[in-house]
Amino acid sequence: MKSVIRKCALLLTVVAVWTEPALARSYLNCLTKKVIIVDTPRGSSSSSLQENLGFQIDEAAKAIVLADGTPLTVRRFDDRWISAARGDLSYEFDRQNGGLTYAGSTMKEGVATTTIGSGACATSSAA
Repeated sequence: MKSVIRKCALLLTVVAVWTEPALARSYLNCLTKKVIIVDTPRGSSSSSLQENLGFQIDEAAKAIVLADGTPLTVRRFDDRWISAARGDLSYEFDRQNGGLTYAGSTMKEGVATTTIGSGACATSSAA
């Protein structure tokens, strides 16, 4: 009888450990407005578009990745804010109100490109 109880306890422990990482993950689905400004020696132009961004948040690892699996470099990860970057773009997610802002700029061959975006995110648990 003790053997059966031990096996059941071990099985429950394995299941609990195996499912915990999945429960620590959530997904952000964000609808944003993105503005791109291009400055050249001959003048400036801008464009705007709506963009859907997705992120996966791993609370246990304090990590965040884009929906396509590209990891972001985390600068701050707490109950209030997540700040992260990828290349020239920096992302700021306000966990209290679901707001996302992002910005970045590049300079190449005398052409400056500035990207600014903001929007609202909905959080969902891992499926």
